[in-house]
Amino acid sequence: MVAQIDDPELLEWLANAQQRGGHFVSHVASAALHADEDNYPLIRPLVVTLRKKYSAYEPSDLVKQEIRERGRA
Repeated sequence: MVAQIDDPELLEWLANAQQRGGHFVSHVASAALHADEDNYPLIRPLVVTLRKKYSAYEPSDLVKQEIRERGRA
């Protein structure tokens, strides 16, 4: 999964947005989660913009901390 390699926190936002978002946000999140490495760079700027607009799908602080700690290991 390209999103997981690119940004684990973004992956968590995408998973939340896909499950809980409205039709548009959910479909964009799904597309980003299914994009291959050639196409993911095309959709990532849109996802980053949507993440700023729809912060309700942000991972919890506990999840963010766990992701950071995994990155250090």
